[in-house]
Amino acid sequence: MVSKEKHPALRGKKEFGVAWAEREALLRGLGLSREELEKPQIAIINTWSDINPGHRHLRGIEESIRTGVVRAGGLPFRFNVLGLCDGIALINSQYILPSRDLIVNEIEVYAEAYGMDAMILLGTCDKIIPAFLMAAGRLDIPALVVTGGYMPAGVHPKSGQLLSFVDVGRSVGSVQSGAMTREDLDDIIDNACPGPGACPMMGTANTMCILAEAVGMTMPGNSTTPANSTKLLQLANSAGEQIVHLWEQGVTARKIITEQNIHNMICADLAMGGSTNSLVHVPAVATEAELDIDCLGLFDKLSQDIPLLMGIAPNGPHLMHDFDRAGGVRALFSELSDFLDRDSLTVAGTTVGENMDGIAVKDASVIRSFDDPLSKGGALAVLRGNLAPGGAIVKVSAVPENLRTFRGTAKVFHSNEDAIEALRNGAIESGDVILITFQGCKGAPGLNSTFVVTSELAGSPLADSVALITDGRFSGATEGACIGYVSPEAALRGPLLAVCDGDIVSYDIPNRTISVELSEEQIAQRIQDAEMPLTYRKGYIGIYQRTVQSLSKGAVLRGMDEENV
Repeated sequence: MVSKEKHPALRGKKEFGVAWAEREALLRGLGLSREELEKPQIAIINTWSDINPGHRHLRGIEESIRTGVVRAGGLPFRFNVLGLCDGIALINSQYILPSRDLIVNEIEVYAEAYGMDAMILLGTCDKIIPAFLMAAGRLDIPALVVTGGYMPAGVHPKSGQLLSFVDVGRSVGSVQSGAMTREDLDDIIDNACPGPGACPMMGTANTMCILAEAVGMTMPGNSTTPANSTKLLQLANSAGEQIVHLWEQGVTARKIITEQNIHNMICADLAMGGSTNSLVHVPAVATEAELDIDCLGLFDKLSQDIPLLMGIAPNGPHLMHDFDRAGGVRALFSELSDFLDRDSLTVAGTTVGENMDGIAVKDASVIRSFDDPLSKGGALAVLRGNLAPGGAIVKVSAVPENLRTFRGTAKVFHSNEDAIEALRNGAIESGDVILITFQGCKGAPGLNSTFVVTSELAGSPLADSVALITDGRFSGATEGACIGYVSPEAALRGPLLAVCDGDIVSYDIPNRTISVELSEEQIAQRIQDAEMPLTYRKGYIGIYQRTVQSLSKGAVLRGMDEENV
């Protein structure tokens, strides 16, 4: 346990003067007493909105948090920040990753401008949880994340089959190929998202909720708790109390987000087959916490030793309720114990080792052992070669065995729309490699998602004979031979810019290589001669385009006078 220290000074308390007097007067205008204004002020940052099913239940959870804060002696203030649903925002997906950094900056402005003493961060979805962790690391005040739980599985009205959001995208491709009717698709659409919470597969939302627990920033068990449950309300209430205790004890975020806990986080990610987007978010968390870690290198190194232990969709047949039933993160950690730093502190005030003491796997078919893994190779891999000198990322666990080594003919596109049209009109053939370029942080801008393409491909007859490579990103629900986040991106005159229709492209996942069959001289000459379909945008996206850093640093934003390539 953390030893109790002298209480820190209140951040909002200023010396006698105009700023002090006006702050006091305005807060008294809320009906607060002078005694209440002597309590630590706790920000409850909520991403509730009524357009996002992952967040529509958060107001009730917020109230439970507030009750806990008051009972422990804190003074809670509630704030709302941006909270996109990736799936709904796919119509303008260039905004999705940039929304993460906007949330970070919103939280900074609220917490710093109002002098909040500590904060609880309440949310659920893909870019929101990494934004919370980044903001906590940047501000380094006491912070605790409460994730909003997982959505229940849907049930197909005719077959009784369990459904999740991942079934929607792949079904579109099945309709296009004639393998499914529109009526069948409508049944899936109507039943795939039956309630609030994170879509119940191993997409980016649940990946990041689990990793928030793995890095020690949530209460134990939070990430595998159902969204509509008394258990989640009770956990939120306890979190409200605990944030006040963290403030009393002077435990700030960087005492939790350490190099050791980042290591634990990556171990969990590899064992569970997390979303490829985590390889963007984990480096961003480390960067904002001012940790000098080669996260991609650590992912690649650990992937040689840590096998895939879980098959949560799209990696296998299970869903989040199965992971919950099998014991959750602490049970997974019990299998990973030899690789973890057990002495690392968590927001519960206990260590990683103390949290998993006495915890065992309850269903070995869901959380496998090292002796009986789902796959001996790591779930995620970083490929390098003359096509991706800075690396490219693939979710190995979602790639069919026959496509883990591949050599094919390039078909190059500069947009998702052009690639989908080619897929639908038969211009893509068995043995092709689809390359979608100018989808990176600067080129798209905003690291555009190719999920609409990968989903149609997954539901088409070509799913087992075509690969896709892009400098954009994927959804956590992506399945198939999809290699993304190619660095440097085409807009930075990376080698992708040199590839033309008909070139031969190959990759070898077991040996971590990716290449185009061109000489260095040919690549250099083609890049020099290439046209650059890149325009700088206006508004926030333009600011993002000009200030975003490399993927190796998590694509965080930095000032124009700092490195941003």
